[in-house]
Amino acid sequence: MFMLQFVKIFIKIFQKLVRNWLNYLHILQQNQGIDIPLSVVLQYDDINAIKISPEVNIGEFVEVVVVAKSPFSNTSGRLIIEKRAVIGSHANIRAAGGEIYIGQNCIIAQHVSLIACNHTISSEKPYRDLPWDENKTGIFVDENVWIGCGVTILPGCRIGKNSVIGAGSVVTKSIPANEVWAGVPAKKIKDINCYKSESLSYKL
Repeated sequence: MFMLQFVKIFIKIFQKLVRNWLNYLHILQQNQGIDIPLSVVLQYDDINAIKISPEVNIGEFVEVVVVAKSPFSNTSGRLIIEKRAVIGSHANIRAAGGEIYIGQNCIIAQHVSLIACNHTISSEKPYRDLPWDENKTGIFVDENVWIGCGVTILPGCRIGKNSVIGAGSVVTKSIPANEVWAGVPAKKIKDINCYKSESLSYKL
Protein backbone atom coordinates (compact mmCIF):
# COMPACT_ATOMS: atom_id res chain seq x y z
CA MET A 1 0.00 0.00 0.00
CA PHE A 2 2.78 2.43 0.96
CA MET A 3 4.69 1.61 -2.22
CA LEU A 4 1.61 2.25 -4.38
CA GLN A 5 1.06 5.64 -2.76
CA PHE A 6 4.72 6.49 -3.26
CA VAL A 7 4.50 5.63 -6.97
CA LYS A 8 1.35 7.75 -7.41
CA ILE A 9 3.01 10.72 -5.71
CA PHE A 10 6.12 10.30 -7.83
CA ILE A 11 4.04 10.20 -11.04
CA LYS A 12 2.19 13.39 -10.06
CA ILE A 13 5.45 15.19 -9.34
CA PHE A 14 6.96 13.98 -12.60
CA GLN A 15 3.90 15.08 -14.61
CA LYS A 16 4.01 18.52 -12.99
CA LEU A 17 7.71 18.92 -13.74
CA VAL A 18 7.27 17.85 -17.36
CA ARG A 19 4.30 20.19 -17.84
CA ASN A 20 6.23 23.14 -16.39
CA TRP A 21 9.30 22.29 -18.47
CA LEU A 22 7.22 22.24 -21.67
CA ASN A 23 5.62 25.56 -20.72
CA TYR A 24 9.09 26.93 -20.07
CA LEU A 25 10.32 25.88 -23.53
CA HIS A 26 7.21 27.28 -25.19
CA ILE A 27 7.67 30.66 -23.48
CA LEU A 28 11.33 30.82 -24.53
CA GLN A 29 10.40 29.93 -28.08
CA GLN A 30 7.69 32.59 -28.30
CA ASN A 31 9.69 35.31 -26.50
CA GLN A 32 13.27 35.50 -27.75
CA GLY A 33 16.07 37.14 -25.77
CA ILE A 34 14.67 36.70 -22.25
CA ASP A 35 16.35 35.20 -19.19
CA ILE A 36 14.13 32.81 -17.21
CA PRO A 37 15.49 30.08 -14.90
CA LEU A 38 13.96 26.61 -14.85
CA SER A 39 12.66 27.15 -11.30
CA VAL A 40 10.06 29.66 -12.53
CA VAL A 41 6.52 28.25 -12.38
CA LEU A 42 4.56 29.10 -15.54
CA GLN A 43 0.82 28.44 -15.77
CA TYR A 44 -1.26 29.71 -18.69
CA ASP A 45 -4.15 28.69 -20.92
CA ASP A 46 -3.12 30.71 -24.00
CA ILE A 47 0.49 31.42 -24.97
CA ASN A 48 -0.72 34.40 -27.03
CA ALA A 49 -1.83 36.12 -23.82
CA ILE A 50 1.82 36.47 -22.80
CA LYS A 51 4.27 38.97 -24.29
CA ILE A 52 7.76 39.21 -22.79
CA SER A 53 10.18 41.54 -24.58
CA PRO A 54 13.93 40.98 -25.02
CA GLU A 55 16.38 41.58 -22.15
CA VAL A 56 13.78 40.82 -19.48
CA ASN A 57 15.31 39.08 -16.47
CA ILE A 58 13.11 36.93 -14.20
CA GLY A 59 14.53 35.57 -10.93
CA GLU A 60 14.40 32.14 -9.32
CA PHE A 61 11.10 30.63 -8.08
CA VAL A 62 8.86 33.32 -9.56
CA GLU A 63 5.26 32.16 -10.11
CA VAL A 64 3.49 33.45 -13.22
CA VAL A 65 -0.20 32.67 -13.76
CA VAL A 66 -1.97 33.95 -16.89
CA VAL A 67 -5.61 32.98 -17.47
CA ALA A 68 -6.92 34.41 -20.72
CA LYS A 69 -10.38 32.89 -20.33
CA SER A 70 -11.93 32.07 -16.97
CA PRO A 71 -15.46 30.89 -16.09
CA PHE A 72 -15.29 33.28 -13.13
CA SER A 73 -14.81 36.48 -15.15
CA ASN A 74 -15.62 38.04 -18.52
CA THR A 75 -12.41 40.06 -18.35
CA SER A 76 -9.50 38.48 -20.17
CA GLY A 77 -6.18 37.88 -18.47
CA ARG A 78 -3.00 39.03 -20.19
CA LEU A 79 0.64 39.66 -19.24
CA ILE A 80 2.92 42.17 -20.97
CA ILE A 81 6.51 42.75 -19.81
CA GLU A 82 8.51 45.35 -21.74
CA LYS A 83 12.26 45.52 -22.46
CA ARG A 84 14.89 45.39 -19.70
CA ALA A 85 12.42 44.85 -16.87
CA VAL A 86 13.76 42.87 -13.88
CA ILE A 87 11.60 40.68 -11.66
CA GLY A 88 13.15 39.44 -8.43
CA SER A 89 12.98 35.94 -6.98
CA HIS A 90 9.76 34.54 -5.47
CA ALA A 91 7.56 37.19 -7.07
CA ASN A 92 3.89 36.30 -7.56
CA ILE A 93 2.36 37.58 -10.82
CA ARG A 94 -1.29 36.61 -11.36
CA ALA A 95 -2.78 37.96 -14.59
CA ALA A 96 -6.19 36.29 -14.31
CA GLY A 97 -9.36 38.33 -14.71
CA GLY A 98 -7.32 41.35 -15.81
CA GLU A 99 -4.18 42.51 -17.60
CA ILE A 100 -0.82 43.11 -15.94
CA TYR A 101 1.48 45.51 -17.78
CA ILE A 102 5.08 46.05 -16.66
CA GLY A 103 6.90 48.86 -18.47
CA GLN A 104 10.48 48.92 -19.68
CA ASN A 105 13.34 49.34 -17.22
CA CYS A 106 11.12 48.48 -14.23
CA ILE A 107 12.71 46.91 -11.18
CA ILE A 108 10.41 44.55 -9.27
CA ALA A 109 12.17 43.21 -6.18
CA GLN A 110 11.86 39.88 -4.37
CA HIS A 111 8.55 38.58 -2.99
CA VAL A 112 6.42 41.17 -4.79
CA SER A 113 2.78 40.24 -5.55
CA LEU A 114 0.90 41.69 -8.51
CA ILE A 115 -2.75 40.59 -8.42
CA ALA A 116 -4.96 41.48 -11.41
CA CYS A 117 -8.30 40.48 -9.89
CA ASN A 118 -9.98 39.62 -6.58
CA HIS A 119 -12.84 37.32 -5.58
CA THR A 120 -16.19 38.85 -4.72
CA ILE A 121 -17.57 38.38 -1.20
CA SER A 122 -20.83 36.69 -0.20
CA SER A 123 -22.16 34.83 2.84
CA GLU A 124 -23.99 32.34 0.60
CA LYS A 125 -21.08 30.52 -1.06
CA PRO A 126 -17.43 29.70 -0.42
CA TYR A 127 -15.22 32.49 -1.76
CA ARG A 128 -13.46 30.18 -4.18
CA ASP A 129 -16.79 29.46 -5.92
CA LEU A 130 -17.80 33.10 -6.36
CA PRO A 131 -17.28 35.15 -9.55
CA TRP A 132 -14.33 37.50 -9.67
CA ASP A 133 -14.77 41.22 -9.12
CA GLU A 134 -14.90 42.94 -12.53
CA ASN A 135 -15.16 46.47 -11.13
CA LYS A 136 -11.45 46.68 -10.31
CA THR A 137 -9.15 44.72 -12.58
CA GLY A 138 -5.65 44.85 -13.95
CA ILE A 139 -2.40 46.49 -12.94
CA PHE A 140 -0.46 49.00 -15.02
CA VAL A 141 3.17 49.71 -14.07
CA ASP A 142 4.66 52.47 -16.21
CA GLU A 143 8.31 52.56 -17.26
CA ASN A 144 11.24 52.97 -14.86
CA VAL A 145 9.25 52.11 -11.73
CA TRP A 146 11.04 50.59 -8.73
CA ILE A 147 8.91 48.31 -6.53
CA GLY A 148 10.61 47.30 -3.28
CA CYS A 149 10.81 43.88 -1.66
CA GLY A 150 7.58 42.37 -0.34
CA VAL A 151 5.21 44.89 -1.94
CA THR A 152 1.63 43.85 -2.80
CA ILE A 153 -0.22 45.73 -5.54
CA LEU A 154 -3.98 45.19 -5.67
CA PRO A 155 -6.28 45.18 -8.72
CA GLY A 156 -7.15 48.41 -10.50
CA CYS A 157 -3.91 50.23 -9.59
CA ARG A 158 -1.78 52.25 -12.00
CA ILE A 159 1.79 53.09 -11.02
CA GLY A 160 3.09 56.24 -12.72
CA LYS A 161 6.40 56.60 -14.55
CA ASN A 162 9.58 56.85 -12.42
CA SER A 163 7.76 56.23 -9.13
CA VAL A 164 9.17 54.20 -6.22
CA ILE A 165 7.24 51.98 -3.78
CA GLY A 166 8.93 51.22 -0.47
CA ALA A 167 9.52 47.67 0.77
CA GLY A 168 6.59 45.90 2.46
CA SER A 169 3.96 48.32 1.18
CA VAL A 170 0.40 47.45 0.18
CA VAL A 171 -0.78 49.53 -2.77
CA THR A 172 -4.56 49.95 -2.80
CA LYS A 173 -4.90 52.91 -5.20
CA SER A 174 -3.12 54.43 -8.17
CA ILE A 175 0.18 56.27 -7.73
CA PRO A 176 1.08 59.31 -9.86
CA ALA A 177 4.35 59.64 -11.75
CA ASN A 178 7.57 60.76 -10.05
CA GLU A 179 6.53 60.03 -6.46
CA VAL A 180 7.79 57.87 -3.57
CA TRP A 181 5.10 55.92 -1.71
CA ALA A 182 5.32 53.53 1.25
CA GLY A 183 3.27 51.99 4.04
CA VAL A 184 0.18 49.86 4.67
CA PRO A 185 -1.81 51.13 2.94
CA ALA A 186 0.79 52.94 0.84
CA LYS A 187 0.83 56.75 1.05
CA LYS A 188 2.91 59.47 -0.58
CA ILE A 189 6.24 60.12 1.14
CA LYS A 190 7.83 62.68 -1.18
CA ASP A 191 8.47 63.64 -4.79
CA ILE A 192 11.28 62.12 -6.81
CA ASN A 193 12.73 65.57 -7.52
CA CYS A 194 13.68 65.82 -3.83
CA TYR A 195 16.57 63.50 -4.71
CA LYS A 196 19.63 64.87 -6.49
CA SER A 197 21.73 62.76 -8.82
CA GLU A 198 25.35 62.30 -7.87
CA SER A 199 28.14 62.32 -10.43
CA LEU A 200 29.87 58.98 -10.37
CA SER A 201 33.16 58.18 -12.07
CA TYR A 202 34.20 54.64 -12.85
CA LYS A 203 37.79 53.54 -13.16
CA LEU A 204 38.52 50.67 -15.47
